[in-house]
Amino acid sequence: MGALPGIVDLDGMVPGLCLLPVRHGSLPFAEAAREALPGRFRRVALDLPAFCREEFVESVERLPELHAATWIQGGRRWILPADPCDAATTACRAALMERLGIEFLDDEGAPGPEEDPVLPDASTIESIGIGDYAGICLPWLSALSTPESDSRARRIASRARALSGKPTLLVLRLSLVPAFLRSLASGTEAEPEALAEEAMASRVERLPLEPRQALFALGEWPWIAQETERLRADPFGRIPSQDRWIGRLYLYARDRFLSRRKAARVSLADLANATRFARRLARLDRRATPSLWDAVVAAKACAGDGFAAVALEAATFHGIEPLERERLHLGRARARTPDDPPRPWSHRLLPNPPSWTTLRLRRDPDPEEAAQWIREWKSNSICSHVPEDVAIERFNQEIRTRARSSNPSGQPRSLPFEASLLDGLDLRETIRHAWRHELWVKEIPARELGMDAVVILFDDERDVEYPHRGTWYAEHKEESTLLFYATNPATDPVGPGILRSRYGGLALLFPPRGVPDAFRMRPPPLGAANCAETLLAGACLFARNHAVVHVGWEKPTLAMLDIAREAGKRLVHIPLSSFPAATIEKLRTFHVLDGKDVRGWADRFIQGE
Repeated sequence: MGALPGIVDLDGMVPGLCLLPVRHGSLPFAEAAREALPGRFRRVALDLPAFCREEFVESVERLPELHAATWIQGGRRWILPADPCDAATTACRAALMERLGIEFLDDEGAPGPEEDPVLPDASTIESIGIGDYAGICLPWLSALSTPESDSRARRIASRARALSGKPTLLVLRLSLVPAFLRSLASGTEAEPEALAEEAMASRVERLPLEPRQALFALGEWPWIAQETERLRADPFGRIPSQDRWIGRLYLYARDRFLSRRKAARVSLADLANATRFARRLARLDRRATPSLWDAVVAAKACAGDGFAAVALEAATFHGIEPLERERLHLGRARARTPDDPPRPWSHRLLPNPPSWTTLRLRRDPDPEEAAQWIREWKSNSICSHVPEDVAIERFNQEIRTRARSSNPSGQPRSLPFEASLLDGLDLRETIRHAWRHELWVKEIPARELGMDAVVILFDDERDVEYPHRGTWYAEHKEESTLLFYATNPATDPVGPGILRSRYGGLALLFPPRGVPDAFRMRPPPLGAANCAETLLAGACLFARNHAVVHVGWEKPTLAMLDIAREAGKRLVHIPLSSFPAATIEKLRTFHVLDGKDVRGWADRFIQGE
């Protein structure tokens, strides 16, 4: 039987035996085990203890629900979860599907931390293969071996010899491979393990894992485990390479984020920047793939605290709830079962606990807290957030500057009358061309026109999404009077006395002035039929100068031109696409504060948006 790439053929030492060296809790090795089994072997041998065989096999059969074999040993609770991203679980599952024999070869004794050393990033096997990966690790692992791990490897080798005859695949963790191969080569038999009574396993049982705490039990992120199960069940699904999981996570988190926070936006450019940043953070730690810490820090830096919190929640999300109510609850240091008090715990295949760090994120309010903020809203004197006011006024000035320089010629010009009188009749040119029976009109360049009204239309079609409509008056002479339509801020509270909304469109009148609310006029001004036309009609009615700047994705419609003509105004169009997308998205989101005193703590809830 020819060996697959990465599988060590040991037929010369034990007839029919092949070895797959693995790193437990790693998806690339789990996929290697899954692809190696079908059609080539009659039996699978796992580096797991035999006393929990029944509980572990039942846990594997219950996938995609997360269950674990658990027991008490040496005063600690030990767990052996059925992890979809672990090679032992995947091999056991494939053996059950192929009706192959399953053997458990490990000792009952608890493993030491030397059996779970820090290894190179597992994603490298996608490019160099398991064989080269193992060849890099084995010389170093051989130097790290201890008498206890060597004894465990020799006893596994003794049990492997008894499996000679049938084609067998042995899934063995890399830390035991050097001593295992030495024992097979020497042919020495190991003495059975002698354990004291207090060191033996007791109260072995199978329990479902609490999905919200799956991060503590699984080798990969719980979301990756869930997605892996979904892709394996899809006949056309393919497991992506390790370096692509971070981008898929951000896309999934973005959908969750936007479904909850209607006024927020995260662009694809933000996701691309976060992905690149996370990969660079990983390289600083000499890793090929980002850790969870890298992913969250990059999301915070590129898209704000709110998105980072959702990305963390998404990575740790496993949405399949077990049917049983009595579950195994895991924390950083202690585990609890329904009939046992909290006690220290360890993972059988990953005995070295992971390192933890603190990352401060401004969390989203829970539904009860958000509802309380809405109930406490006084609505006596609302105001805006000052930094957002400054940003919108700067944008207003930039628009006016562009509008004045939109025509390279600063001189008025005369044209034959076609469909519009433009800026008025040119009597001199009309008399000069009277013999042709033509009327001539005058067009005055934008830079010669006064502009005190700017209309910005971010979305001029979906009126139903923008029920919040009105007029805000300036607090001082440096601010504009603001007409706008926006999303309902009451659906998106972000802090006590702080609501968030998103503009559909706005009009800025500068210098500021007192004007009526165009959205409350009945009938609508100048025959406006929707929010965008009403906004434009209000700007045209209240503008003192002849020109009104129109900023939108498309040029003004015929209805808008008719409104401007009826008001005696001329529209100067500036494409909204000429501004950076990130700037537009930032300007569209604004906050409503429940009084000026709220400005004292607003930054704590608005920063990082």
